[in-house]
Amino acid sequence: MNMCVRLLWRATVTSIVLFVGLASAEAQVTSSIHADEITLKSRLLTIDYHTQTGRMDAEWHDGQRLKGIESAVQLADGRELATSAYTTHTLESHMALSGKDGVTEFTIVSRAEGKPPLLQHVRIAADKPWFSVQLELDAAASAVGTRHINAVRLAGDDAVTVKPGASLRVLHVPFDNDMWFRYDSEPVQGLTAGKDFTSSEVTAVYDNASRAGFVLGSIDHDVWKTAIDVRVDSGKIRGLDIYGGIALPTGVRTDTHDTLPHGVVSGRRVTSPRVLIGSFADWRDGLETYGAVNAAVHPSLHWAGPVPMGWNSWAAYADKIDYDRYLGAAAYVHDTLLPQGFGKGRVVYINLDAFWSRLDAVQLADAVATIKAMRAPDGTRFEPGIYWTPFAYWSDNLDAIVEGTHGKYRYRDILLKAPDGSLLPKVDGGRPIDPTHPGEIERIRFTMQQFAQMGFQYLKIDFLSHGALEGKHYDPAVQTGIEAYNKGMQEIAKAADRRIFLSLSIAPLFPSGYGNARRLSCDTKGHIDGDQSTEYMLNSLTYGWWTSGNLYIADPDHVVLGENADLGARNVTEGRSRLLSAIISGGMILDSSRLADDPQGRELARQVYDNPRLFAVASEGKVFRPIEGDTGDRAAAAFVRKTSSGYYLALFNYDAKNAKTIDVPLERIDPSLRTVSGAALTDVASGEGMPSVHGTIAISLSAGESKLIEVRPQR
Repeated sequence: MNMCVRLLWRATVTSIVLFVGLASAEAQVTSSIHADEITLKSRLLTIDYHTQTGRMDAEWHDGQRLKGIESAVQLADGRELATSAYTTHTLESHMALSGKDGVTEFTIVSRAEGKPPLLQHVRIAADKPWFSVQLELDAAASAVGTRHINAVRLAGDDAVTVKPGASLRVLHVPFDNDMWFRYDSEPVQGLTAGKDFTSSEVTAVYDNASRAGFVLGSIDHDVWKTAIDVRVDSGKIRGLDIYGGIALPTGVRTDTHDTLPHGVVSGRRVTSPRVLIGSFADWRDGLETYGAVNAAVHPSLHWAGPVPMGWNSWAAYADKIDYDRYLGAAAYVHDTLLPQGFGKGRVVYINLDAFWSRLDAVQLADAVATIKAMRAPDGTRFEPGIYWTPFAYWSDNLDAIVEGTHGKYRYRDILLKAPDGSLLPKVDGGRPIDPTHPGEIERIRFTMQQFAQMGFQYLKIDFLSHGALEGKHYDPAVQTGIEAYNKGMQEIAKAADRRIFLSLSIAPLFPSGYGNARRLSCDTKGHIDGDQSTEYMLNSLTYGWWTSGNLYIADPDHVVLGENADLGARNVTEGRSRLLSAIISGGMILDSSRLADDPQGRELARQVYDNPRLFAVASEGKVFRPIEGDTGDRAAAAFVRKTSSGYYLALFNYDAKNAKTIDVPLERIDPSLRTVSGAALTDVASGEGMPSVHGTIAISLSAGESKLIEVRPQR
């Protein structure tokens, strides 16, 4: 049960200390008031709220610090309000929240004559290195509304302090995975003065050498698209702004693809996104913590079965898929690849992608029955999968009847519109559908029921960002694109009822909890470098690995082998690197080679997938994380994860023409390895031992080659 205490403290009080009752003295969160300062304190963190300025400073036990934090809002009537412009700031309540982290919420109210009060809700975990801030408007200001609300804003020469001598970087996280957007970790020294460096939902500010830094990001995703703007001058961070309501410029090729401003949010109670602010000795731990906190707020859509393996038709055949090719690919997986270990002991999904309508109703029903009848002696079974775009319409026939609505609605009725009633422009060639329209809701329920009745067990849903666009929604209670997206995805998840595996393809990173898996990146094929390549996908793993397990199963997209498939791997070396990239992403592996009729693709698949040792690692379903975070918009070359006896180390040479030696100091794998005498190495793919190393692992890789190494410390 929550414990709530209402208090009214004035700055005239000389000193009051409140101890919030928790399990032990070590885990207490305290608050105290002095003449012009409110202090909130946990074991790892101290927040000093300056009642003369309306700003707060946060300092951690390791000396890292953020100074001058305020909250602000731009009301829809043009007024701009900021806590720093108010005259009194009062700590008015605290609430000990239930939960294992011992979180306490404090509410500080800012008041000034002629201005609506601003309420800042500050939550502190008893024994965690993070806190959160949320701004709330009073009833009068909430009725006016806003499309830009700053939960956290700070500025100044010493606003951000990491470690002495730190060479800071800042991370750009894309809103979604469309249009081959990339994550980008840029050195602060190289950023343009006066120009904002932006990120969506979350960022990390850190020193790669020491790995120390901050993680800052939104942890609720019901209403707002959250942006982070970083301002730099003279090689230093001078400003940081985290706000709900991603701003102009807009356009279909911008991060959110919006052509309209963020919706105005109004009502009885308007709040900003809740923003987590954490200081961490290792920025990677910080992002994993951020993911876990998000999962606690909105749990992931758990899948009880193993991580999927199988085949997908897109890169192999695209619009040339047909009945014979679909079943021919399935037969090759069953007869040739499965005995080698591909999918052994799992469910093997044979998935139709776009253009599955090239199979007529009789062919589709027969194909589904044939797939379901496939079995292996070890119990491996086969299941069919299919594809759908619930929020995008691909025809220019706007008078077509919406399926499942019994003729009540035409597509022109359910398409998302601008406030003047005009249709929004196409994105990726598809017109956005309004997820809140009753015709669209009926369409979702009908289509999902059809897929279930036909026997499909896997559904790839694509172009979901169309459903998060800003517009004039049918449901008047829905004011923003994210609210609409939540409503539509709730319908899909409810209809799937955890019986159909939901794989989100092109989709916003947040909100999560509606898909079992989400693609790490946009379309990825088989080349080692270039567009749609292994390197491109691993850029998303380098800075987005933390989504795996916390938010979704990470989907590395299909493994494409053979030059007759779209950008398929051209040789065994390149193909094995693409396979390893999928294994270290958590082990979800969907081939998309021309297995029905391409001799080169079939032979490459036979050679690439003939490795039970690698599949054993994949079957563990565990993601690797990067060793370095200084790669800009490129992928890291080295990834690592712990094992029961040491570590797995994955190395990649992204150069398709030249050999390369990759050096990894043992202490960069884990600081505890500074004290070991050396390490024994094993090539996982071959099972063969390699020379032991002392201090640094140096591995030579041929052009396009990768290697998975087991590292066992010697003490």
